[in-house]
Amino acid sequence: MKRMFVLFVMCSTLAVWSVSAGEQKVPKRIALAEELLNLMNMKENSEQSYAMVKEMMSSQMGKFNQEENASVEVSSAAGKTMDETMDLMAQELSWDKMKEDYINLYAETFTEKELKGIVDFYKSPAGRAFSKKGPELMKKTMELSQGKMTQIMPKIQAIHLEHRKQRAKEKEKKKEASKPESMPPQEGEK
Repeated sequence: MKRMFVLFVMCSTLAVWSVSAGEQKVPKRIALAEELLNLMNMKENSEQSYAMVKEMMSSQMGKFNQEENASVEVSSAAGKTMDETMDLMAQELSWDKMKEDYINLYAETFTEKELKGIVDFYKSPAGRAFSKKGPELMKKTMELSQGKMTQIMPKIQAIHLEHRKQRAKEKEKKKEASKPESMPPQEGEK
């Protein structure tokens, strides 16, 4: 019994020691994660990203409305809806509202050693250049993707049209199957 008690005390001490050692590392990782996000200019980059996305969405919406010969009223309503949606997303997903989540995400994802290495990179001339040129790189990447989407859009539309036709056929078959079959006239009903 005495041995079990000693073993229990040793295990408890070890568990408390390991938890407290882990707690000491977490604040370091959180501090490193925050430093990293600051070095990455996350606030400015996220604001620029929303502005670019909003601009591109507006441009795409204009092209779509033009291709579909949408009326001025429909185009205006769609544009207003898109603007309000993008504004809401920018507010609700703003850096100020998301900062703590990002910090925790980075602190949970990377080890202290990894965070230190990434911070060191972002402090280097190459890292500063990467951070500075990130928004422009993202803009060019989005433009490239948008160009590719324009090329494949007719194929996407053809797929959607084919699926609509298939659904319409299936709906018509179900409608026909649910109709009561006409019964031949009974004797005396002629």
